[in-house]
Amino acid sequence: MTIGNLIHGGAMDVRFATIRDIPDCLELGFQVQKSTRLSRFAYERTVVEKNLRNMIVVGQQKRRSHCLLLAEDGNGLLIGGLIGCIETHLFSHRPVANMIAYGVRPGHRMTGAAVRLMKAFIEWAKRRGAYEVNVIINSGINIERNDKFMKKMGFSKTGSNYAMTLKAME
Repeated sequence: MTIGNLIHGGAMDVRFATIRDIPDCLELGFQVQKSTRLSRFAYERTVVEKNLRNMIVVGQQKRRSHCLLLAEDGNGLLIGGLIGCIETHLFSHRPVANMIAYGVRPGHRMTGAAVRLMKAFIEWAKRRGAYEVNVIINSGINIERNDKFMKKMGFSKTGSNYAMTLKAME
């Protein structure tokens, strides 16, 4: 199932993930994580698999509160993904869409996958009745390029991300 005709066709498709996609998602997630500042964290495949399964079955299919969007090239290779959810702020009943994770396989960046994934997420958020879309980027890579990309996609900068290491990795 695709996110409307806007994101289907040509050399790349964006679609919702299914349980059958989990093995490919695990590999994509590993490759993306290893290309970011988050590579210092162990990539625990059993944890990721459990979380993806729960998110797809409960969040995406049952509650319709989450989405896992996948970008595939013309050969069916999974090249990117975006996880998002619909929530409300602590102080309001208005739904907002929040991006949880977003990445494109190294070597396939700058191919249009990021644009298609973001457009699909925005469309999904609109269909879910979101008042706004929030994106947090904490990969630590291409910070200036990501800022330009988000502004080009129509987003306004509302703050910054910061991290502090509290414990040495073992």
